[in-house]
Amino acid sequence: MGKNGRKSSKNSKKRLWLLLCAAVLILAGCALLYASSYKNVEIIVDGEKQTVFTAASRVSDVLRKAGIAFRSSDLVRPGLNERVGNGGRISISRPVNVRLTIGTGTDALSFTSYQRFGGNILLDAGLRLYPGDRLRWNGNDLLPSFPLGGVADLDLVLEKADSFTLITENDPAGKTAYGSGSTVFDALLSAGLKVNKSMLVIPDGDAAFEPGMTIEVLPLKTLTISKNGNLVTSVSAGATVGEALARAGMPLSGSDVSIPASGERLPDDGRILIVPMSDVFTVNAEPVRKETEWSASAELDLDETRLLAEGADGLRGTFTRVRTENGEVVLDQTSEEMMLVEPLNEKREYGTKVNIRTLDTPEGPVEYYRAVTVYATSYSPCRSGTASCITGTASGMKVQKGVAAVTSSWYNKFGGQTVYVPGYGKAVIADVGGGIAGKRWIDLAYDDDNFEGWSRETTLYFLTPVPADMVWVLQ
Repeated sequence: MGKNGRKSSKNSKKRLWLLLCAAVLILAGCALLYASSYKNVEIIVDGEKQTVFTAASRVSDVLRKAGIAFRSSDLVRPGLNERVGNGGRISISRPVNVRLTIGTGTDALSFTSYQRFGGNILLDAGLRLYPGDRLRWNGNDLLPSFPLGGVADLDLVLEKADSFTLITENDPAGKTAYGSGSTVFDALLSAGLKVNKSMLVIPDGDAAFEPGMTIEVLPLKTLTISKNGNLVTSVSAGATVGEALARAGMPLSGSDVSIPASGERLPDDGRILIVPMSDVFTVNAEPVRKETEWSASAELDLDETRLLAEGADGLRGTFTRVRTENGEVVLDQTSEEMMLVEPLNEKREYGTKVNIRTLDTPEGPVEYYRAVTVYATSYSPCRSGTASCITGTASGMKVQKGVAAVTSSWYNKFGGQTVYVPGYGKAVIADVGGGIAGKRWIDLAYDDDNFEGWSRETTLYFLTPVPADMVWVLQ
């Protein structure tokens, strides 16, 4: 073989080597491209989480590859035709057939819910849990935030507590308590109050319990009562000195005054001085702002109001009592604050005409029945204004986009409703925050990785359907 032949053979081998290297690089690139198409996707089915590693892009394909069946009745987010990227999340909520019995009634409310927390399921039925209420499942108490998992049929019992006014030594003015039962003792026990023989219960503990009644639970004390130099020992009880003296058979009369004063709580040592004296009273008062009485009008649109009658402020203040004996001041005492002149309430009408309107949004048209200007802020688990990261909400939902917080008064009215905020999207009112004084306020949730800061006024749209328990007047 000549010199040219050998040279040609070397060139052929070199070209073959280059072709082989190129083929290897192409195959490696294809393998790298194929491997890069795989992604981690979190799938949450009825609150149960799992992560899959898949090359599928559409939600429906990811679910099929993961072997997760879904039905047309399931609530899938994002939609089945949406695409999901690396680190994405798919949630599937399956319908729960709920049978809710309220109290001891035989009639049950049947409905379908996609929620997995007892408190949220009640919101779907237009109900809220109040202090003292008990939600029961299979005979056991169910916490409103307890996750129910993949149950398909759910029998719940809601036991509503009745309110009553409870007067104790520490709350002589009375406070609202909640209890149930056939007797006063039963109601006190269900309200978490222990009663023993050293206490006076009014009415008697065996008396029938009725919602709205007033119950006094006061410790019996030995009183040493001094009047005109005479000492009387008695066992009595009362939220105030005056009540205890009356029950001891020594009520204040005429110009009698007591030390401590009749409206004060019983002293720990039980010592009470009754002094017959003449008093001079002076008044120190300040205005009490009028309130507004509302009435409905079918002629006015929702959130439109009309003045019917002006009101007037009242007066609230104290009496200063100066006691003199032989021309000398022996006591200068100011009473507890009380109402001197009752305020006259203002009367207004509010509109009940609900107009359904449509708003075009980047996500498509939405229907709303109310639009309100609010000041919007935003938060995330680790941007909630506390030293630690908080992932839960008042409703039990997770802090993430699609959850909104409002003040507690608005949460009690609008909890569970769906709203729309331009630039943010749809959200469920599912959390409680402190708010901003003097402003209608909403706090928009994000996860930490996708947080966006909000601090501006915007329009809050309340989306249809119109709730059955409509809040007609916004405060």
